[in-house]
Amino acid sequence: MTQHLSDEDLLEVLPDRSPGSNGHLATCSSCRAKRERMRRLLAELPAVTHVVAQNTDAFWEQQRTAIWANIRSVEPRKFPILAWASAAAVLVAATLLFSIAPTVPPRAQADSDHELMIQLERTLQSEVPAALEPAALLAREITQNSQLNSPSPDRKKERSHEN
Repeated sequence: MTQHLSDEDLLEVLPDRSPGSNGHLATCSSCRAKRERMRRLLAELPAVTHVVAQNTDAFWEQQRTAIWANIRSVEPRKFPILAWASAAAVLVAATLLFSIAPTVPPRAQADSDHELMIQLERTLQSEVPAALEPAALLAREITQNSQLNSPSPDRKKERSHEN
């Protein structure tokens, strides 16, 4: 026994009225009968659509009311399963992130903060603003050099007595 034609195969041979167009149809009475039923349904389709189009607005309003009544009668779930699953996944992800995250700040950041505090302390203790430090250093050097090169007042007295 051979396999019967599918609905798609029957639709392909439906418009062709010659019995020899498909070898299977020529030998299978079941498939031929099914093809004839499809032809009759397609032939009745225009009449059925005409009848449906004749329905009044009251009929369609009644249909709409019945459909909404069925929709309202179905009790909605309190909280969908998908929402519970999503909430659980978020909770697991948050737990993993907090358990893996380091609690101590990285050492480099702590060192840079410490160095910044030391610089701030030095700036507050110095008598000269940071922008004028090079000038203050130059003034100190000049003062030191002039003290070393100039004779002391005692030496000046000694020189004057020697003459």
